[in-house]
Amino acid sequence: MTSECLRILVVEDDFFAADKLSREIRAEGDAVVGPFADVHDAIQRVGLVQAAILDVQVQNESSFQVADSLAHHGIPFVFLTGHDPQAVPARFPRRHVYTKPTHAAPLLHDLHEQHRALVPQDNIDSIENTVIEMIRRSRAVMPDESSADRLVEAALLRAIAETAESRMEGDLSARLLDLLDDEYSRRGRMHLQ
Repeated sequence: MTSECLRILVVEDDFFAADKLSREIRAEGDAVVGPFADVHDAIQRVGLVQAAILDVQVQNESSFQVADSLAHHGIPFVFLTGHDPQAVPARFPRRHVYTKPTHAAPLLHDLHEQHRALVPQDNIDSIENTVIEMIRRSRAVMPDESSADRLVEAALLRAIAETAESRMEGDLSARLLDLLDDEYSRRGRMHLQ
């Protein structure tokens, strides 16, 4: 089991492979966002995750658009392919390309190593850093700063309500990020006004 729970975007169009991968990720202690069998749906969630596993070929498209978006936002990712690993463009590090079939463990180890390299370890549990991360993720998925700020505010108000009702349990940072994701999924459009 991994030391820190990561929210991992899974982009895989084969139902059985996606299901197996998702179960293995959860068994290792991480959270799954998806899986998505459409690159356009996956791109909409980039700002809400901390890492990603991308099948290179998704339906009739490549996942390179998703990878570009993840790279732009500084989010670690790995590729998974049943084809020639050389098909991955040179702009993506070859060391993060895995051949199907594979167990999730090496992929997760790679993602956690990449994530640890990005996040200062002494600040992981800081609420201030969590709120900054919420703002960053919100601005990645919302069309403007005002709607992004409203989304974060709504998630924080829900957290305050849970705390007042003594329902807030476990890792506070992870719960805040879960609330942000839930708020976006349920009422994201409402915050556009």
